[in-house]
Amino acid sequence: MSTTGRTRVAGVLGVAVLGAALVACGDSGGGSGAVSLHFTWWGNEDRAEATQRAVDLFEERNPGITVTTSFASYESYVEKLSTQVAGGAAPDLIQMDTFFLREYAERGVLMDLTEHVGEAISTEHLPDTLLEGATLDGALYALPLGQNVPALVYDRELWDAAGVPAPEIGWTWEDYRSAAERVAEETGEAGTTDFGWNSDWFDFWLRQQGKSLYTEDAGLGFDEADLVDFWTVAQDWVREGVSTPPETTTSVNGALDTSPLARGQAGSEFNYDSTAGSYFTVSDDMALAPLPTDTGNGGAHAGASSLLSVSSCTEHPEEAAAFVGFLVNDVDAGRALGVSRSMPVNGEVRAAVSGSLEGADSAVYEFQESVAEELNEAPPPPPTGASTNKRTFTRIYDEINFGQRSVSEGAARFVREAGRALR
Repeated sequence: MSTTGRTRVAGVLGVAVLGAALVACGDSGGGSGAVSLHFTWWGNEDRAEATQRAVDLFEERNPGITVTTSFASYESYVEKLSTQVAGGAAPDLIQMDTFFLREYAERGVLMDLTEHVGEAISTEHLPDTLLEGATLDGALYALPLGQNVPALVYDRELWDAAGVPAPEIGWTWEDYRSAAERVAEETGEAGTTDFGWNSDWFDFWLRQQGKSLYTEDAGLGFDEADLVDFWTVAQDWVREGVSTPPETTTSVNGALDTSPLARGQAGSEFNYDSTAGSYFTVSDDMALAPLPTDTGNGGAHAGASSLLSVSSCTEHPEEAAAFVGFLVNDVDAGRALGVSRSMPVNGEVRAAVSGSLEGADSAVYEFQESVAEELNEAPPPPPTGASTNKRTFTRIYDEINFGQRSVSEGAARFVREAGRALR
């Protein structure tokens, strides 16, 4: 998943999409013969500059096609897009989140790209697992825009000052706790951001034990005892001052401006490597490390940082599909985009850009190369209801964190509510 606040607002888009049985397409008013496409996405100014460079290149090679762009923070993007879809005014090109792909696709919002594969769109050099994650019932509803991997982001200067060695593949949860304790003792701040708030980290923790948040048939892949164990560990770290206190954690949403690590309130935190660019704007001493594990399985997989879909309402399906193929597969487009949406998914593009990467971009590339052989296969797209469950998970953990509910009560409540959302 990119620099996002996706967890605390995840339910907004899911609710809006679920509220409409089928997509309605508005009347655009028809045309002059010129082709105009609207591409909307979430991100920041750095991503905007990189995206515009790629758009300019596409327009240069395709006279007669104009691509207008708009972007917003993740929270604003989610709300605006759901309103546009509900009103029959979806943009031609939509940056899609894996968590919302199924909900949109099942309601006819997205165009099946399958008929465009081969001419406008090539999938020859794209990872099968990422393509499978964008395919539902044989229909390809998106192409991955970038490949990201979950990571521990940490302040290398703080860890060095505390005498803590850099994390390596195979380090354990106890290693992590000890390191965070040392950093907390040396700095007076938390050693890490409380990881209990985010269902993503619970999912990776489950996968280390051979389980998962969801099963392939859209059920829950764990029981209450698993969640009790996870939240008990998280709460132990909070009580002992290893993790951030509740009043800090409650504002965290995955975005840089709410990050305790970026704000100097913690020495490390879990996030996706696609966020590295934002962290490096705060300090060049930021570094990426693999997730800790007690089983030898890190539980991580390479996923799509974001996807690019075409609206089923577009009046220009061929041109829109051509833009999708260009953005994902063209080497020059890859150079323009860099790793603004994490590493390119096309193997040829990745090889072409790797030699010119610097700073955060180089750190992401080197990190993904270092853990490539440790990664598991990517799971299928989350079931309908998963976006609602992300928000529920965070809400219930907040209640636990502030003493309004015990861990066991919270785990039981989440399992009940999550089950209902999936049904």
